[in-house]
Amino acid sequence: MEQQNSGPKKPNLSVKRMAAGGACLQVRTLAIRRHRSPLRLAKPPLPLVFKKKDSAHMKIPLFSLAFIAGLVTGCVSQESGIKSDLVATLRQLDKERIQAQVGADAAALDRLYAEDFIGIGPSGTVRTKAQVIADFTSGSLRFQSITTDDVQWRVYEDTAVETGRSTMNGQDRGKAVPRDNRFTRVWVKRQGRWQLVANHYSLLVTQQ
Repeated sequence: MEQQNSGPKKPNLSVKRMAAGGACLQVRTLAIRRHRSPLRLAKPPLPLVFKKKDSAHMKIPLFSLAFIAGLVTGCVSQESGIKSDLVATLRQLDKERIQAQVGADAAALDRLYAEDFIGIGPSGTVRTKAQVIADFTSGSLRFQSITTDDVQWRVYEDTAVETGRSTMNGQDRGKAVPRDNRFTRVWVKRQGRWQLVANHYSLLVTQQ
């Protein structure tokens, strides 16, 4: 026969202790995690350590600097080449100008001189383009020879300045043209064509 229980069952203390222990463990774990999380954020930054493999990465900036330096050198060389070509073109035009004056070639003078040209001779005579062409074609201004020396060119984009010495044999309205002179000429590029806009002569006086 089954034995009847005389009273209510007593709680199992071992089970309660295990449950309580597990809850305490969870609470302690959460507390530790919460307590440690700020410490993780407050960790000092790690020191920078340069390893041998970093030297390979350092080659990239050095290569970039070398590449940029090469580009700059190439640009300077290209610019120097362009200026050299311009000076060669201007020298040819000045040679054609001299030939046109000696040969009194009105068509060539009209092509080489700008419409707003102004010229001042060694004696102080001022001439416009129309006056220059008229004096050459009429014979009142003529040259047997013109040579230049110590010629220097300075190019500023679409403007060029030419300086040097000039030796001329010719007559201006029946009088001999001063033989030895210094000159300054200004050339301007307009609509893709270089033309002479100013020409000034100064009598070269020999220093005693």
